Amino acid sequence: MPLASALGLGMLAGARLYATVFTVGLMLRLDWITVPAAWQHASVLADTRVLVASGIACALEFIADKIPWVDSAWDSIHTFLRPIGAALVTSSLFSNLEPAYQVLLFLLAGGVAFSGHSAKAATRFAVNHSPEPFSNVAVSLAEDAFVAGGLYMLVKHPWIMAGIVLVFLALFAWLAPRVFRALRAEWAALTAVIRNWTGESVQPSLAPAEREWLAANHPGRQPGEVVCVIATSDLKGLRNAIGTLCLIDGDAAFFARRWMRPVRRTIGKVTGTEAREGILVDRLILALEDGSRIRFDLLAGQMPKAAQFVQPAA
Repeated sequence: MPLASALGLGMLAGARLYATVFTVGLMLRLDWITVPAAWQHASVLADTRVLVASGIACALEFIADKIPWVDSAWDSIHTFLRPIGAALVTSSLFSNLEPAYQVLLFLLAGGVAFSGHSAKAATRFAVNHSPEPFSNVAVSLAEDAFVAGGLYMLVKHPWIMAGIVLVFLALFAWLAPRVFRALRAEWAALTAVIRNWTGESVQPSLAPAEREWLAANHPGRQPGEVVCVIATSDLKGLRNAIGTLCLIDGDAAFFARRWMRPVRRTIGKVTGTEAREGILVDRLILALEDGSRIRFDLLAGQMPKAAQFVQPAA
């Protein structure tokens, strides 16, 4: 029973830590549920101080989670808070167990919460690239419904909830590389925003190997302005790759690393560009000679460089 509860709590807290703590505590306070016998110390969640703190945080998260890009920034901040919170809640509920079992449940709940949080953050980062806000709100409401249903299953049918978590973990293991690339891109975007707020601008530069490649393919020409970007799905096989974009001889070239190996992609002849300001990332759109358009996420603080970048070389 403690094992099933740790799996379920970890999964739900990874998606909505504050909602999980507040809802369980409120239901205990109002005697709406009878907790499983294994939850020896669940009454701590019904303490007034815990309810007030978790209730305020839950309300803030409910609002933030419905705003495009604000939700991704919120997820980035909670990358470690949710797993630690899930582990602490689980540890406090089963503090009557032997120390070895407490450590086991602590690690298990934290690990499952981190997996759940990672999947949620990667999903929201992808959804935020849609041009309309409705899909973002729909996904957020679906997550709210999942947590509400999951809490019911956790209390009434913990082993069924544990089975759902195990299926999720198997799927997560398959998708883990894509998930962590999205998390890395999200962290890079948030870090750039913080640096921009503190007056420290992003300073992208080309590596020596990249300059050698440009010199070999464009002899006698110097690259124009260089910006640090995150590739979108428009660059097949390089989605969420963090790298540098430069313009040389009217052609755009993208440099990044994938699986610890350098990646170079010549995009094509640029006929025009467009830069749009955003919340967590800005948007740089390249119009190519063949009529296609390639989108990049531009890290914060580079709009002046993007303004120069829009002038293709003659």
